[in-house]
Amino acid sequence: MSCPTLIDFEASCLPEYGQSYPIEVAVARTDGSSRAWLIRPAEQWRYWDWSDEAEALHGISQDMLEAQGLPPAQVLSEMAEFIEDCPVYADADLDQYWLEVLCQAVHAKLPFPVHYLGEFLREGGFTRPQVVAALEEAKRRLPKEHLAREDAKRLALVVKLLVDGEVS
Repeated sequence: MSCPTLIDFEASCLPEYGQSYPIEVAVARTDGSSRAWLIRPAEQWRYWDWSDEAEALHGISQDMLEAQGLPPAQVLSEMAEFIEDCPVYADADLDQYWLEVLCQAVHAKLPFPVHYLGEFLREGGFTRPQVVAALEEAKRRLPKEHLAREDAKRLALVVKLLVDGEVS
């Protein structure tokens, strides 16, 4: 197992467009392993907001969620199993929020906290130029954006590049 683990969610709409719910989640480790899940909407989310702008970014439709999405409880269980005891980091506080929304949908307690990636970077003593260089290299290697798996893998690569000293 390679820790830490990075998490990223995609949501039904952009925050400025209303009350969103999680539609996809991915977790990635610094060893390159990753998992992603489409989330079938919970019954209580059926009347929450959906925006065409968000769908244009992530390319996930409501029909895809109905056909290919997994039940929230299954997603939560499989995600927690994949993460095991690794600390989990995200680059936005919204990821913690969407994890909470996912847990509330199935009346489950939070399986792990989501820490802000900036904390890890600060505690690691990484400089701003190092972080910028790692971000640029990760974007060069993994350019796709707004797909949960790709975003989580890119963040994990940033951490790996920094920890392994591959950027200066």
